[in-house]
Amino acid sequence: MRPAGAAPLALGSLAILAGAAFLWDVGALPGMASRNVASFLLGLLVGWAAHHAAHRRYGAEVLFGLATVLLAAALIVGIEIEGVKRWLPIGPVHVQPALILAPLLLAIAASREGRHWRALVLLPVALIAAQPDGATSVALAAGIAALMAVTSNRSVRGWSQRRIAVAAGAMILAVLGLIVAGFATPPPVAFVEGTVEIALLSGAPAMSLHTLTIGLMLGALLSRHDPAGASLATYFGVSALAAVFMAFPMPLAGAGPSHVIGFGIAVGWLAVRDRVASRTAAFA
Repeated sequence: MRPAGAAPLALGSLAILAGAAFLWDVGALPGMASRNVASFLLGLLVGWAAHHAAHRRYGAEVLFGLATVLLAAALIVGIEIEGVKRWLPIGPVHVQPALILAPLLLAIAASREGRHWRALVLLPVALIAAQPDGATSVALAAGIAALMAVTSNRSVRGWSQRRIAVAAGAMILAVLGLIVAGFATPPPVAFVEGTVEIALLSGAPAMSLHTLTIGLMLGALLSRHDPAGASLATYFGVSALAAVFMAFPMPLAGAGPSHVIGFGIAVGWLAVRDRVASRTAAFA
């Protein structure tokens, strides 16, 4: 693995360990910290497999379609809590597909294979907004806008009409979702949401670990210096901000497998060595 792939893996692993240390320091329920580590490892495997599958014939299209279908399934057969349908039951565990699949969708859209049909990412934004999940839809829309900005800056054509339309369309859908559904969220879950308040009440060591977790998370995603890393960092950065002001799961510093699996997918995707050396530079 070349350094461009080793950096996100190393920094991402440190971020997970820092988050687990935070949960242990603040007295989270037994198993929460270790579950985060296990979820990250699962996400890495899925991310590596998805990266390889996306580069096969029609692989990116199939992955994108399956992810979109799962988001639709959450609306149709998902578990409803406090008027929202965001979870799918998988055995004894309830997972939130949007938190797992949004990073994968961004990575696929940022890939060379997905560059010709990136406008289709508007469909997942609409599905997530309809759950309703305003925070995730806004974070995904921000990631899409960042992707459009980076690819435009790298392209000789600059901001094309299609890129402007995709970025604007994603943000409009996310904002409309917030307006229609409001800011209603289920009751906060201890150690999953509200982790900043927990860190502040627990003292300097806990706050330092919390801050370190988020910093390492963003550093891992930005370490590749490519459109995928920039869009994923924007997505997780906006998610972290949402968790400060809303009852929304805090990435990595909060317990819960969905967000951590999604982060593992992002790191696994970024850590895979590209088959063609110039692949990440070809976004015209």
